[in-house]
Amino acid sequence: MIDIHSHVLFDMDDGAEDIETSIELCRDSYMNGCDAIVLTPHFLEYSYLEDFIEERDMRITFLREALEKENIPLEVLPGAELFLSDRVFGADILDDLTINGTKYMLCEMPLIPFDTKNVTRWFDELIDRGYKPILAHPERYYEFHQNYELIDQLIERDIIFQVNIDSLIGENGSDAQDMAIDMVRNGVAQIIASDAHDLDFRHTRLIEKLNELPEIISEKLVEKCLIHNPEKIINNEDL
Repeated sequence: MIDIHSHVLFDMDDGAEDIETSIELCRDSYMNGCDAIVLTPHFLEYSYLEDFIEERDMRITFLREALEKENIPLEVLPGAELFLSDRVFGADILDDLTINGTKYMLCEMPLIPFDTKNVTRWFDELIDRGYKPILAHPERYYEFHQNYELIDQLIERDIIFQVNIDSLIGENGSDAQDMAIDMVRNGVAQIIASDAHDLDFRHTRLIEKLNELPEIISEKLVEKCLIHNPEKIINNEDL
C-alpha cells in the first residue's frame, strides 16, 4: 500500500512532535503493509515557501537516515498539504510542494463554514499552472454537506478526491462516514489515506483500520484506492 497523506514528518505542523514519534509512525506504517508514505505537512504561509521547503527536506533527510539505522525499509516521499486561499494567485512556483515531484498536489480548504465563491477559481489557478489537484478529505468539509453543487463543479474539473480512512470507519461522525462511503463506492473518491497525525488516534496502522471498514467497501475498491491509484500518483501517471 501507499499512503499519500500523512503528518508523520516531525516538528513541521500539528503532526509528529519529534523524530522518535516519526520513526514509530513509520514503523507502524511499514508493519501495516505500506511500502511508501508521502510526507505532507501543512503549508499555509505562502511568503515562506523557500523556508518551508528547506526545513521539510532537511527533516526528510534526517528521517531517512534514522529509518535506515532502525532497519525500517519504508520509502518516505516529499509532499505538502497546500491550504487554498486567494494567496494562491500571487504565489511563486509551487513545484516543490507536489507529491514526489509529480504534477499531483494535495490541497485542503477550511473545515469551518466559509465563503465558497472562489473555490473553483483556486482550483482553476492550479490547473492552469499545470498541476493536478487532489482535494484532501472532502467528507470533512462543512460546505460540501451544505452544497453538493460545489462537489459537482470540482468533478467537472477532474479534481481528485482523497477520503480519510478514519471517516470510512465512522471516527469523524456519521455524516462524514456516509459521504466518504458514497464517494468511494461511486468512484468519485479515488484515494484512501491515513491523514495520520499521532500514534494513538490518527495513526498509520492501516490494516488495523481496514479491518473495521464496512463490508460495503469491497477489497477491490480498497486495492484501487490504497494501492493502484496511489502508485500511479507517485509515478506521475494518469489515473
